[in-house]
Amino acid sequence: MAAREMSAAPRLAIVEDHELLAESLFYVLQDEGYESAVIAGSSLDEIESRVTDFEPDVVLMDLNLGEQVGSVLPMVSRLSASGHRVVMITGVTDRIRLSESIEAGAVGIISKAASFESLLMAIRDAVVSDTLMSEIERQNWLAELRRYRAEDEMRRKPFERLTQREQEVLARLCDGHSANQIADESYVALSTVRSQIRAVLMKLGVGSQLEAVAAARRGGWL
Repeated sequence: MAAREMSAAPRLAIVEDHELLAESLFYVLQDEGYESAVIAGSSLDEIESRVTDFEPDVVLMDLNLGEQVGSVLPMVSRLSASGHRVVMITGVTDRIRLSESIEAGAVGIISKAASFESLLMAIRDAVVSDTLMSEIERQNWLAELRRYRAEDEMRRKPFERLTQREQEVLARLCDGHSANQIADESYVALSTVRSQIRAVLMKLGVGSQLEAVAAARRGGWL
């Protein structure tokens, strides 16, 4: 359901697992004449349903809602697609995660590190504007995300050349196992394991087991 048309008292949904911040925003926004509500739930689907039922003009949302609910990116995408204006209010500083929220449809990002007055000013801007950033800023975020993904694909490509058995051997090396231990655990000859390790090193373009492990960790293969 698309967000309803703007009224004399704009509605703001607050989706934030930090109770103190959520309650502070709620009372201040109420005092400023907004109709606000703190939306919580035990799952993304439950929270999304409650947000939709409230029919907000703006959804103020944290990027991560704790271990139980996790990342809100899927919900940002669905709410944005249905016409809701989503603004991220987050302490996350990872630019890739932030750019993913822009890609998902968020119209702006407000840092929790900002002063409370700056936070309120940004929220006021979000109520009256379709976006908190220019199209150039938005495209810059998305370009950074594309560059990261291209670089990440290049880092992971050598690992895609490994056979299933070679991947298993590399995983054991990363766990600190020696060639002898891998041979004993796999019930194969030590010479076979050493041959598999050499294949791993060659495909990854490294000269030692330590370099292979470092490459796996650096490239996010694990």
